[in-house]
Amino acid sequence: MTDTDAWTTRRLRTWIRDHLAAREVDSPAVCADLLLASALRSERLRLYMEPDRVATEAERGTLRDWVKRASLHEPVQYLVGESWFRGLRIEVDGSTMIPRPATETLVEVGQQRIGRTGTAARILDLCTGTACIPIALLSSIDRPHRAAARLEEADAAARADFARLKAVVGMPSDGEPADAAADSRMPDETTPETEIPPSSEAAGPAERGALEAGAVVVAVELVPEAVELANRNIATHAYADRIDVRRGSLFEPLRPEERGTFDLLVSNPPYVSDAEFEKCPPNVRNHEPETALRGGRDGLEIVRRIVVEAPDWLAPGGGLAIEIQYDQAAAVHALLEAAGFTDIRVDRDGDDLDRVVSGRRGDA
Repeated sequence: MTDTDAWTTRRLRTWIRDHLAAREVDSPAVCADLLLASALRSERLRLYMEPDRVATEAERGTLRDWVKRASLHEPVQYLVGESWFRGLRIEVDGSTMIPRPATETLVEVGQQRIGRTGTAARILDLCTGTACIPIALLSSIDRPHRAAARLEEADAAARADFARLKAVVGMPSDGEPADAAADSRMPDETTPETEIPPSSEAAGPAERGALEAGAVVVAVELVPEAVELANRNIATHAYADRIDVRRGSLFEPLRPEERGTFDLLVSNPPYVSDAEFEKCPPNVRNHEPETALRGGRDGLEIVRRIVVEAPDWLAPGGGLAIEIQYDQAAAVHALLEAAGFTDIRVDRDGDDLDRVVSGRRGDA
């Protein structure tokens, strides 16, 4: 790539894709789009809508650096500083692992497991990392309430408009003669404020939906830099008042009075076994932190601790959902049985691999 060439969006995408493919980088076309969109500060769709847009020298300089690093299998998400999870933009950095589509299954199962407990639920998320899981959970829980709030807001606005129209045209109230209604009102008098539904400007649909949904999360993370990252993501998605991030190891930061109060416990803990870690691609093995990935010889060191202690912190009938390695389902199913969980099941991810084991505290 020379400075004298007219590097259009189309030409840059082709060059990046071919360069990364030659170096056996996973999904080179997707990586090319992510790098190019971020360098040009553009949505990915606009890359295709404006194929002849010419990159500036500064943009080309950024791309040169990123492509060089991506060629050495540095994760593209770390380079651009973001990833997408269930349609949500999540900031990422090297302090913790990158959110993956497989983990979206954990959010779906968690939401199902909390379905019988009502919306004002208490959720515990262990090993929160970027906080993508609690953010996505609250977003999913809030969605129907936000939709209902929007409908209610629209109905209130329509009723207010109709009340004002009645005042302007002198429309009588039910059973009152038109001339009597008109005579009883001064020429410049309008319908009293008490007859018009209050404005919803003080609390928009998102805020009102959040109040109605009411679910709250305690999120636990061990790595200090990841705690800071989680809090930034939580603030970005306006959940700072509903997600409490605490630094520590697993149940350590919880308070004695919180025992038996959580309706749902979700976790994507380190679960990669020693054997599987050696098989991980270089972008994972050489760049993502081992503390977020490795779970010991069989990958279940942290999982065992979570399952054994979970009943002490869950409310009666509370749900537990844990993400696992594809070949750990039978072992983790047995762990839940031994801990007294019932209604145990295994859910598969989008690649049809065993991904989440869940159950309910057995004394509902």
